[in-house]
Amino acid sequence: MTPTRLRQSLEAELAGLTALLESTPENPLATPLMRSRVEEIETALRELPVQKLQHPEAELFFSDGPAIGSEGIEITFASDVLNSYQNMVTNHYAAKHFGYLRRTGRRRGEEETRLYLTALPLGSFGLQLSQPHVTDFFAAGNVSIAMKDISVLLESTAESDDAFEAALAQFNSRVFRPLKRFITTIHAGGGSCRLLTGEKETSLSIEKITEAYQRISAAITDDEEITMSGVFGGAHVFSGDFEFQPDQGSLISGALGEEITEAKAIAWNHDFTKRHAIAKMIMTTVQARTGNKKPTYELVTLKHLPEPEPPKGHVVRPRPLPPAEP
Repeated sequence: MTPTRLRQSLEAELAGLTALLESTPENPLATPLMRSRVEEIETALRELPVQKLQHPEAELFFSDGPAIGSEGIEITFASDVLNSYQNMVTNHYAAKHFGYLRRTGRRRGEEETRLYLTALPLGSFGLQLSQPHVTDFFAAGNVSIAMKDISVLLESTAESDDAFEAALAQFNSRVFRPLKRFITTIHAGGGSCRLLTGEKETSLSIEKITEAYQRISAAITDDEEITMSGVFGGAHVFSGDFEFQPDQGSLISGALGEEITEAKAIAWNHDFTKRHAIAKMIMTTVQARTGNKKPTYELVTLKHLPEPEPPKGHVVRPRPLPPAEP
């Protein structure tokens, strides 16, 4: 149970007990027990804000649409929602803690971010996602933060164009694809959604989900192969990213292509660092409906610049030999 829902549960129990104590006559057995429980709840509520979430945990609740009260939910809907949510968390965590992401392929941190369906909480139909056996608490804390970041992204997507673009600027473009699938799935379901992560609660009504769907459907993702000349700034073998200063424009940072091995990256560093070269990249652009664009880059190949040809009509004469010594 997330801290938010635990607080809600304790407050509801406290309100019920308080009302019961005020409305019923004094009882030598029941009254002391109820007062003791009230004290326990008040103590738990005071201590709750200082407790730190050690285990990554999220609860998703769905009303109407694919959910039948708290009795069941459509399998394909639940599968699509869980898959897209997991990919949002993993992609964001990998980009945030391990550098730039490739467009496709495996991501670093997949094991650390793997979530499990651990409960079906009541209150419409709920899905609880968590990591029941945490061994690396530092990584678990970072995963918890990544999950809260995704909640903010979902909330911003449903809020306004400006909020969506501001939030999207903080995320790798690979997060956009599962975000789009998540929003498309819950919109097609036709119900409302509530997401709880730690102390963060995100409520998406049917109207808000429709706004988010219209906003994200209007956004365009495009992959384009580009070639440019410039100075190669080097590749970072461990994080898998690179820097390249084009002859025209600002410094470019991005991910090495999936086919680039560690040995290849080391060879590039030896042959091309701080030298002019021709780079071929895949540029992925996410364009919001306002027209603003967010590009990311993936380096595919590097080539040496061809030797400059002499001007036409110019005869290259050999240098004269030095005079022979007497």
